[in-house]
Amino acid sequence: MAAENDNCVVVSFNDSLIHQSDVDLLDGPNWINDNLINFCFEYFEKEQFNHSADKLALISPDVVQFIKLAPDDELGEFLKPLNLPSKEFIFLPVNDNQVSNQAGGTHWSLLVYVRNKQEFRHYDSMECTNKEIAKILAYKVQPYFQAPRGRMKVIEVDSPKQKNSFDCGVYVISIAEHLCKELCEGYNIPLNDLVNSESVSKKRSQIKDLIYHVAEEFGT
Repeated sequence: MAAENDNCVVVSFNDSLIHQSDVDLLDGPNWINDNLINFCFEYFEKEQFNHSADKLALISPDVVQFIKLAPDDELGEFLKPLNLPSKEFIFLPVNDNQVSNQAGGTHWSLLVYVRNKQEFRHYDSMECTNKEIAKILAYKVQPYFQAPRGRMKVIEVDSPKQKNSFDCGVYVISIAEHLCKELCEGYNIPLNDLVNSESVSKKRSQIKDLIYHVAEEFGT
């Protein structure tokens, strides 16, 4: 019976499907999964920052995983519907999982393409754990973003650092939300002043509240 309850759907929102077992991960100390990151990214793009939908793209973890491991000749048609060359800011959650078509890995970080600076910015809450993976990903997606290769830069940003082994995914969500405010709304409070271990701990309950709010507003 418990297993059945774990599998009940809490909310279906666009392409996101959140089960009770996903929500339970937010109680911590747990490493959050693709579903929760995808839900938050979809909410940011479709609702919270929909005023900037023409210039903003937050790509789901499963799509990023496919991009990372798929042959180059399969990516063009796959990415075409996302219209990425028209986007000013593109967010990609980076995972160290190297197994095709399978969830897993041990660490999340965030790669952001900023078109007017012609640079990829990598935000890693555990120093440079995903540095090489993020760099390889940046150069792989460069042709499909129409990022000028000759002038393109991949920068390791001094970003907030986690103090445990399980909050990396919540840092990705928190950093992504802050950057959307900064890039799309002119928010000018420094990232490191607002995203920290205390705010990330609170973010878990905020995400849970958001899930239940969306379930009530949009239905399951």
